[in-house]
Amino acid sequence: MPGLRSSSIAFAPIAVLLAALAFVYGRVGGFGYVAIDDPEYVVNNAAVRAGLTASGALWAFTTFHAANWHPLTWLSLMLDVSLFGLAPGPAHWVNVAIHGSTSLLLYALATRALNNAAAGLLVALLFLIHPLHVESVAWIAERKDVLCGFFYVLSLFAYLRYAERPGAIRYFAVLGAFALALLSKPMAVTLPVALILLDYWPLHRLRWRVVLEKLPLFAMSLAAGLVTLVAQSRSISGVEHIPLWFRSLHALVTYATYLRDLVAPTRLAFFYPMHSIGFWDALVPALLVVGAISTAALRWRVRIPWLLFGWLWFLLTLVPAIGLVQVGIQSHADRYMYVPSIGPFLALGAAVGAPGALARKALLAIVPALVFYAHTARLQVGYWYGTQTLATHALEVGGDSLPLHTMLAGYYLDQGRLEEAESHAKRALQLWPDSSYAYANLGMVLLQKKQFALAERMFREGSSKAPLDANMLNNLGIALEGQGRIEEARQSFAAALEKNPGLVQARENLRRVGG
Repeated sequence: MPGLRSSSIAFAPIAVLLAALAFVYGRVGGFGYVAIDDPEYVVNNAAVRAGLTASGALWAFTTFHAANWHPLTWLSLMLDVSLFGLAPGPAHWVNVAIHGSTSLLLYALATRALNNAAAGLLVALLFLIHPLHVESVAWIAERKDVLCGFFYVLSLFAYLRYAERPGAIRYFAVLGAFALALLSKPMAVTLPVALILLDYWPLHRLRWRVVLEKLPLFAMSLAAGLVTLVAQSRSISGVEHIPLWFRSLHALVTYATYLRDLVAPTRLAFFYPMHSIGFWDALVPALLVVGAISTAALRWRVRIPWLLFGWLWFLLTLVPAIGLVQVGIQSHADRYMYVPSIGPFLALGAAVGAPGALARKALLAIVPALVFYAHTARLQVGYWYGTQTLATHALEVGGDSLPLHTMLAGYYLDQGRLEEAESHAKRALQLWPDSSYAYANLGMVLLQKKQFALAERMFREGSSKAPLDANMLNNLGIALEGQGRIEEARQSFAAALEKNPGLVQARENLRRVGG
């Protein structure tokens, strides 16, 4: 039965990947939404909640909601709602399915590129089970990451086929897959550089003509980059907030941090607060590590070209997220390694697939590493069960931070656990006295305790920090109404509606007080 045996051999890698996917992510169907980004992307997003409609599709292509332009991601989330409703379980499963599909596609790509099925399986398995990728898969709002990753790998695969036999149809297949990646998440702008690295190794076709054929791809990247700069203009921290010199030094340390977490992912969390950079304990070790690997990769570029390939892939595909243009207040994030990890994994696959005793020793070392990664990833997935487990774990890993205490204050408020909510809101205020979110949470605690005068004080303070916040003005109106100051409450509700005419609660409150 030679045919049956060959079919079994061909299916075995797929079975291994599917089993690993089930082991790591098999519980996510019972998880809920988390309080960070999920409300903005799904729970409180009227366009997404309506499902896939013509008006929703128009909105997806014309909005900069959530400081991003990723229409395909919005369409994907809308389709979830149309097919499955608003329950979080199916949305989690869709993320897992996309991640699994990308891993299978990467297996085909790596096997083709390395001409070695075992090495291809190793590359795909590392990508599938690595703990750094849990954030991208287990977080519904990170649909953009897994969707972009799928089309990014599809672009790479299409390019391998084009390089084998160039032609217009195959070239347009690359362009099409790349366009879909950009429509999913703008971090795909690095694809033209990744293709040039593939030309260097393993394709060995790096010439000026080959570089020039990437010009349309670079033009697409430039256009997507410009749109993203406009979309994220309010979220980008300029030099006046985080100095450029600090961001440059921090980028060096961040490269070393990502490299450490790629090799030994032992203390991962969904949020890492920005800390000062120590000279001897952070900057010098980072400089030594990055310098040593760069020197080795350049020195051995002829003998072992995959080392330079993997290192340059890691460095260059991380550039949009390394922090030189700072978006948000995190120091780094696991999700940014979703695509940059592919290059090092391909390099490792080449090392293990090479003939010789060194490759066999490397394979022996990798087997326990795979077991460790799968076990660690499974544990990491568990923290995404809900807001409390996620934020509490992040506090344990990264220490005090405003976003985490704000998250927990909001979570405990929703649960009616007022003392815990108040404790986290007060701690958030200690960390950042200008935080409007902390004042809002503290005000909501006091409202529920019917301490209306103190709540008014909190909302007025919060409104001074965030004068455009309609919710703050609405809550201020509730505090004033609770004190019997109806006319002032009416003015506050009206002001909230002026800031946000679509705020239903403010409209109902205004109607109740006779406005």
